[in-house]
Amino acid sequence: MPLFAAFFGALFSSLGVFLAKLFAAKLAIRIAGVAVLVALASGLVTAFNGWIVPLLSLLFNTQYGQFLGLAFPPVAGTVMTTYMTAVLAVATYKLQAHAVTVTANL
Repeated sequence: MPLFAAFFGALFSSLGVFLAKLFAAKLAIRIAGVAVLVALASGLVTAFNGWIVPLLSLLFNTQYGQFLGLAFPPVAGTVMTTYMTAVLAVATYKLQAHAVTVTANL
């Protein structure tokens, strides 16, 4: 009986270690996905507000720029950033789901 108890103890402890490693891998993938999204979103906001908004404001000062101003309001950089962040979120979710599937099949 003590041998049987030791076998079950070893079996359940190794199962617990395996499940802990699997959970840690999934958690690490999720944290990495969120970190990538935050970095990309802040980078896109900086890029659009630093480069595109001044460019558009210079274009709006021309004769044809008044017409362009109707199509691209000053908030267009933030709108484009939000759109790109949503696209990147879907891509990251698909990548995360694939990575979790690959991890779970090991």
